[in-house]
Amino acid sequence: MSFSRHYILQSEELAVEVRPDEGGRIASLRDLFSGLEFLAQSQHRGPFAHPSMDAMFRNGPCAGIEECLPTVAPCSADTEGGPAPDHGDFWQLAWNVSEANEQSLSMWADGFSRLLRLEKTLTVDRSILRIAYSVKNIDCSPQSFLYACHPLFAVEAGDRIVLPEDIHSLRLDYSRNDRLGKRGDIVSWPVSHTSVPLDRAAGDDASSADMLYTGRLSTGVCSIHRAAMGERLDVIFDTDMLPYLGVWLCYGGWPEDGTMYRQYAVALEPTTSPYNTLTEAQQAGAAINLAAGATYKFAISFRIGRS
Repeated sequence: MSFSRHYILQSEELAVEVRPDEGGRIASLRDLFSGLEFLAQSQHRGPFAHPSMDAMFRNGPCAGIEECLPTVAPCSADTEGGPAPDHGDFWQLAWNVSEANEQSLSMWADGFSRLLRLEKTLTVDRSILRIAYSVKNIDCSPQSFLYACHPLFAVEAGDRIVLPEDIHSLRLDYSRNDRLGKRGDIVSWPVSHTSVPLDRAAGDDASSADMLYTGRLSTGVCSIHRAAMGERLDVIFDTDMLPYLGVWLCYGGWPEDGTMYRQYAVALEPTTSPYNTLTEAQQAGAAINLAAGATYKFAISFRIGRS
């Protein structure tokens, strides 16, 4: 039987479970007063896969908060710097823990598709989980990447998705069965041109899955409002370092291949680049370029509140 390390960080208001051996994944973020769990829980069964360029994210936990670096979708060998695996390197790795106590945890891992070191320190304080990140180029030559936080939030039908108030439209990257249009189309928010209320979670029988990106943001706050419990989770980030937001709305429509597992979750993904692949980000001049030894730092906070 394999053993997976886990750490519990706890304040008087929230509890956070972290699993370093599962890609440094945050497996649980729970309100201690109501007991409400804000993160989708894993349906993964069987051993955790070994790191591989061929690994598919769908075969991992597919739950909680994970990190996408240096790409989200897989990249081929014609990408500057070489190929990169599905959802990047770090969700596949066992992370090193450098410091831990009841309110804070520091950990790091080195990528294998590129020599990038990702460090993060998690700190809980009352109703807030703050994560301070650092991406360091440990190669002897420049490297480029995109980073996207990948928080899969638990939802129920009728829960509300709130984006920054200046967002009135998004660019479509993927829509199962083209229900919102074709890739690259501009989709209105909060109600699509096809009259779909995108800001309200559908039921798990909707069999839909959509990925969209905002334009450059001036405000880095978005939220999931859990209607039945009257609670919300705010995602707070610095738009100077994470200028865009990816929006994944999945109500039983992924994976597409007829397997028994069907994801039911919403992801609000602060990101450096409004593209799903590093290849596209590089071509658009939207990848982050790091000199040898240079570091890119940013932070993301998750705050529990009342709706």
